[in-house]
Amino acid sequence: MVLYGYTIGDADINPSQAGEQFAVYRFPISPLATTPQKVGEITAANINNAELEGLGTNPITGRASAVNEARGPNLTPGAVIRVNNVDQPFAPASASPTPTPSDLRRFGFDSGADFGRDYSVAGQPIVLYNISGDAETPVGSSLYKITTANPGTVTLVDGFGAPTTAAQRQGTQPTNPGKHADGLAIDNLNPGRTRALASDFTTGDGDGNQLYKVDLLTGELSAPITLRTPSGQALNVDLDSGLSFTNSGSQRLLAFLENGSVYEITGYQDELAASGLGLGSATGSNGAGFATATLLGTVNLPSASTGAIDYEGFTIVNE
Repeated sequence: MVLYGYTIGDADINPSQAGEQFAVYRFPISPLATTPQKVGEITAANINNAELEGLGTNPITGRASAVNEARGPNLTPGAVIRVNNVDQPFAPASASPTPTPSDLRRFGFDSGADFGRDYSVAGQPIVLYNISGDAETPVGSSLYKITTANPGTVTLVDGFGAPTTAAQRQGTQPTNPGKHADGLAIDNLNPGRTRALASDFTTGDGDGNQLYKVDLLTGELSAPITLRTPSGQALNVDLDSGLSFTNSGSQRLLAFLENGSVYEITGYQDELAASGLGLGSATGSNGAGFATATLLGTVNLPSASTGAIDYEGFTIVNE
C-alpha cells in the first residue's frame, strides 16, 4: 500500500478543447515525490462555481470526493456539487445535495472538506464535512455536512450560541466570524467530535498562518493555533490551503498550498488531544496554541508556479 496525495486544478487544462476540463493529479506522499501523475479530467462546464477546493477521503470506502467552492466572484449563491471517485481508478460522478432548509446557501468563497462521523445522529454515520471561508470582509467561516446518499442533503452545522440567523442560512454571514479557514482534516484513526483541524495559510485576512480545532457537532472553531517555522519564527505565507491526515499507520498531518508546496505539521498533538476546543497544555512540545510547519517540498503541477492554475484541494488516499 502506498499513500498518495490528490489535488485538482481550478482552470481549464486544455483551452483548445471544447468545454472546461479540470485535471486531477496524484503524487506519492512517503517519501514525497514532486512529479505528479494526471489520473483524469473533470468536465467543469456543468458545475456552478467549479473550483473543486474541498477534497476528502471516505474512511469506509477509501474513495475520494470533492466539493465545489461556495460562491463565485459575482456573489451569486451556487449549488453544492459533490464529485465522487476522483481518485484511482478515476470514475467521477456528480451529485447535487438538497439544501436543508430550502433557503440554505453556503457562506464564503474558499472551501475545504473531509469525511468524518456525524455526532448528531445515532450510529454516527459517515458524512462529508465542508468548511467554507471568506478571507475578505466580513472575515469568517461556516461548517456544513453532506450526507453520502445520492444526492443526499447538505445542512449547516451550527449548535453553539444564539439561534441560526437567516443571514447565516443564506450564506451572507458566517457562524464563526473573524476566523477564516479553507482546509479541513478529520482524525478518523482516533475519532471524536473535536478531533478535527482547519487551516488558514493566508495573511490577507489580517492575521497569520493558523490552525483551528473544529467541533463537528456544533460547527465551532477554537481560538487559533499559531503555525511556526522549525526555527520558531511565525510562518508567513499567503496562499490558500488544503489539509489532510494520513489516517493510516503512523498518523501525519500535511498541508498542501495552491502552488504545490507540501508542509508537514507537528506539535499539534497536545492541542488536538485536549478536551473540547481548548488549546492543550502549556507543557506540550511547542507550548499551548502553537504548532510547527516544515516544508517538505513542492509538487511540480502544471502552471502552479505562475499562478495561472491554483491547486487548493487536498486529500490523502492509501492505495
